[in-house]
Amino acid sequence: MGFCNGNSGDPIFTEDFGTGIGFNALPVGTTTYGYSSGYPLDGLYTVSDGTFGNGFDWHQIEDHTSGDTNGKMLVVNAAASAGEFYETTISGLCRNTTYEFSAWVINLVRENTFCGAGAIPIDVRFEIRNGLDTVTLGSGDTGNVDETSTPIWNQYAIVFNTGSETSVILRMINNGGGGCGNDLAIDDIAFKSCGDNAEVTDSSNASSANVCIAPSTTYSTTLTADPDGSVYSSYFYQWQVSADGITWSDIAGQINQSTIISTSTTSYYRTKIGESTASLSNDLCVTFSNEYLVTITQGLPMPTGLECWETATFNNTTCLWEVTGAQ
Repeated sequence: MGFCNGNSGDPIFTEDFGTGIGFNALPVGTTTYGYSSGYPLDGLYTVSDGTFGNGFDWHQIEDHTSGDTNGKMLVVNAAASAGEFYETTISGLCRNTTYEFSAWVINLVRENTFCGAGAIPIDVRFEIRNGLDTVTLGSGDTGNVDETSTPIWNQYAIVFNTGSETSVILRMINNGGGGCGNDLAIDDIAFKSCGDNAEVTDSSNASSANVCIAPSTTYSTTLTADPDGSVYSSYFYQWQVSADGITWSDIAGQINQSTIISTSTTSYYRTKIGESTASLSNDLCVTFSNEYLVTITQGLPMPTGLECWETATFNNTTCLWEVTGAQ
């Protein structure tokens, strides 16, 4: 198990199990556990907006997703035998590309309650198989996660490379034993690309700029992406610009490691990075550098009424016009 230590692309797949009050089932084929329309007994699951009033010695919790209302999570009363908590297939990926599969997990059993010292811990296996389900591309176990006195969500992840595959199956499997305990909730599953830690800096080796410019002028500098070589073996670039840091557009022709920017308004810049031209054109296969922010303040117009021997020069540091030659 381990997390991507570099930059990532936008999430390719997320599962937060939605919102709403009450219980619902997962689509057929998503789990091997049987569905319960209430809080589940051994070997059953439900999708619920909380664990309040469940009648078990469980933590009384809401889901993990931040900011939602009546957010739901997958709640499982794990069986004695191994079963699949969750499964989904992701297609359209690039070959020889690194990805991260992660999820948040919590042991629902409260410490020193009904199960006592013999409470069975949860243990979840993360597994990635090729699309034909014939080859394991990566796997790892959370190990025993014991019950706690207060509820604690933990995030776990695994990083793997697709090799020659373009489609993968993501699975979360029960490794825990049967008996009292081994009850858990899962939320906020995510799948995204993983690449180098790539830092963008300007010609002053800064990661941002806050400048003042005279009216009708622009600020220019050279930006360079510096990947650390931790994941990729080759590098292809496409620089992007954004007015708000949310909606991004490719800058036509800017496909080198360095680019010259020129702007009169506050703007964000970053670069997409891929290991090939094919991966660079596929949003499922790229990662992004950090964002470089240029904050622009425009100074006042040049002062009027200057004598012929006076000269006004704009000072970018003070954001003021300095008049020389005055008598």
